[in-house]
Amino acid sequence: MPVTPEVLSDNQKLAADIREAMVILAKVIRKFGDAPWPLMERFQRELKALEDREALLVDLLGEAPDSASKGPDLPDFG
Repeated sequence: MPVTPEVLSDNQKLAADIREAMVILAKVIRKFGDAPWPLMERFQRELKALEDREALLVDLLGEAPDSASKGPDLPDFG
């Protein structure tokens, strides 16, 4: 997974991992044929579900999409 300077939520990290796996699988499919295609469809469903969950949280909590990725604001006791 590429290193990024921003802090990513667990859901965003998982989505990035799924996308990376999909790219690798796409290369396998191009080279060896469609036998693993059901796995690609599963990755698509999982990615969509993950994105839908994140969008629902953002909508319900009234967050801007950027603030949703930073996690909760914690009090500064120091």
